[in-house]
Amino acid sequence: MVLFNASQSKGLRNYARFLTNTNTTTFSDADLNAAINFYYHDIVNEILASMDGWDFQGETATADIVSGQAEYILPTDILKIKKIDVTYDGTNWASAKFFDVSEKKFPLDGTTVARAFSQNAPEVDLYDSSIFLYPTPSANVTAGIKIYYEKEVSELSADTDEPVFAEAYHKVLVYGAAKDYLEKYAEVDGNTNKRNLQQQNFNRLMDEMRLYYNTRNQDRDYNITPYDVNYDYDPNN
Repeated sequence: MVLFNASQSKGLRNYARFLTNTNTTTFSDADLNAAINFYYHDIVNEILASMDGWDFQGETATADIVSGQAEYILPTDILKIKKIDVTYDGTNWASAKFFDVSEKKFPLDGTTVARAFSQNAPEVDLYDSSIFLYPTPSANVTAGIKIYYEKEVSELSADTDEPVFAEAYHKVLVYGAAKDYLEKYAEVDGNTNKRNLQQQNFNRLMDEMRLYYNTRNQDRDYNITPYDVNYDYDPNN
């Protein structure tokens, strides 16, 4: 469902104004877009929390490794890191382990880092908008870091913009925007009941959406490994 359809009532703004009995004067495009995008970001986070193995906003990015440089800036649209792979020689790759510097009981000066970390088992520490790679590279490597991540959505602004999640659940954005408007003007007769109805619609569709994204990848096999693979679990022996 597009953000707005000028010829048919099939857009998010169209439907929100239908539910709230408003127009562009009483519920401006700017205010309505802000409400829709507020729920858009919230719903994307809900989907990420509900997903099985299907990454609907999955993305990859690479960065060049620079000799002597430990810090590397993350992609600006990053929302959640899934995995980081590193190659120090351009050929052999290793998956980096995440850690926090407070876990290390030794200083992170150049000499100690070179002795305490291995290029065969790299580690990364996450900061606000960057990662620190250990050990520090000793050579330049083109695209030596590969990041697998979930990316942030771009806000809906143009009339033809559409949410990136399944269309069956686009109306949840409308229900959210409508209930906020009706709550703001709760003193108007009937708005409280209308607001409660939109809250029910919102909750119902959110539950359906969570279930959909939680079970989207039906063919994935899940294996459980016992704690002790040598333990005999046969009670008859």
